Amino acid sequence: MMPGMSPSSKVCLVKSAVQPGQWPLAEEGDRPAAATGSLLPALRNVVASLPDCVLLLDRDLRVVTGNRWPGRASPQEIEGAELATLLPQPVRDDVLQAAGRVLAGGPQEKLIAALYGTEGQERHFELTVSAIPGSGQPAVLTLHGAETTERTRAERAMAVQARMIESMLEGVAVISEGGVIEITNPAFDAMFGFERGRLVGSSIASLAGRPFDRPERWRMPEPGMRSVNIEFEGRRHDGGAFAAAGVLAKLDIAGHEQGLVVLQDVSERQELERAILQAVNREQYRIGNDLHDGLGQELTGIALMLRGVAGRVATEYPPILTEIEGITHLVNNAIESTRALARGLSPVNLERGGLRDALEGLAMHASELYGVTVAFTHRVRTPRPLGAELANHLYRIAQEALRNAVQHGRARTIRLHLSSLRGNVRLAITDDGIGMQPQALDAAGMGLKIMRYRARILGGQVRFEPGDDGGTRVICECPLALTAPRRAASVMDR
Repeated sequence: MMPGMSPSSKVCLVKSAVQPGQWPLAEEGDRPAAATGSLLPALRNVVASLPDCVLLLDRDLRVVTGNRWPGRASPQEIEGAELATLLPQPVRDDVLQAAGRVLAGGPQEKLIAALYGTEGQERHFELTVSAIPGSGQPAVLTLHGAETTERTRAERAMAVQARMIESMLEGVAVISEGGVIEITNPAFDAMFGFERGRLVGSSIASLAGRPFDRPERWRMPEPGMRSVNIEFEGRRHDGGAFAAAGVLAKLDIAGHEQGLVVLQDVSERQELERAILQAVNREQYRIGNDLHDGLGQELTGIALMLRGVAGRVATEYPPILTEIEGITHLVNNAIESTRALARGLSPVNLERGGLRDALEGLAMHASELYGVTVAFTHRVRTPRPLGAELANHLYRIAQEALRNAVQHGRARTIRLHLSSLRGNVRLAITDDGIGMQPQALDAAGMGLKIMRYRARILGGQVRFEPGDDGGTRVICECPLALTAPRRAASVMDR
């Protein structure tokens, strides 16, 4: 056999090796006459060199020769066997009927069949039945079996995956490197209010609010990252908006890079989370006020009474003065603890200085607690005071940023700056620490997520960037007029 010859060329050679009139027709019940002919060794050699399963059949559909067949250990088991004995049901009848049609002068036929190996394992083949003419009429058949097991399994797996994606409640889309939508599932189309398939060919950026309305924001994850979390304002076909959250994952299919977007409409969840957080804040505020105005005032009254008693005891009962002073000291400590608890539960008191005083107090407390230098500056000019919800969330963001700067960033100097510009309020926390180290970001992971969540509740965003002289700068910007969560601006968790 010539080197480099393709399987199809070899099959043609098998056919051309039999010239009209050379192939003796077998009598009924006889072994194929060619089995004793001089042509058989050459045919065996040709067939044996073929990579696929090949059987040569006589008009009675007995095997003249063959190279291999599923469920048969050697070619010797194949020769002389009836074709029907080599085929399982239900494919047997289909193949025999196809062979009969080809013998009757019909064209070549192809079938898809499941056959079984020697150990009973299912294998898939594409069977081709074709005739080799002799004496002007079909005199011999070839049955060619190309195994498609791996391809069939892959196709079945793809079909299952496609059905799974079609039935998913999450919106799923495949996008190109440039952000063009190539595939969507029904949930994705419904999420954005489009008819099935109408979004294919559109830019995914056209479905998002700022800043994800720019195609460059839909770039693939950076090397070393399989996926990134995304949160943005989705825009429906009817002009409505909703809060979308999910992941953008990178797909590499045969060297072709694509993006897989999986989204959920989290508007209701965010509204529920916001309602819960507001309820918690209200309860903390109530308890803080009760501690300050209730228990705190009562303890202060006790301290004053003890001071008066101490004056009398000093002149009338000097031996117990030390005990009275000890009790007074304990009461004063309880007063300070109560005030600290009240500040922790309700750090921003709009009636006692608001956010500016609260941040100034936070800077002083952090300096004492951590032994670092914390400075607070502000330049806020607003037509009305900041609302309670806005002030409380900004305070908590500053509190978490300070803690991260000291514990994970190893900062020695930290600056807090609160400012306002064109209807937005901006809080910046800058430190001189070691910067945004991956291990530090991992350690502070939940805290960072909570900061982002608070910013999103305010309709804003949190950014993390290198400081001008090293360290880290955390910036939170949000509108002065608090927006609903379904109108929240975009933020990406990279």
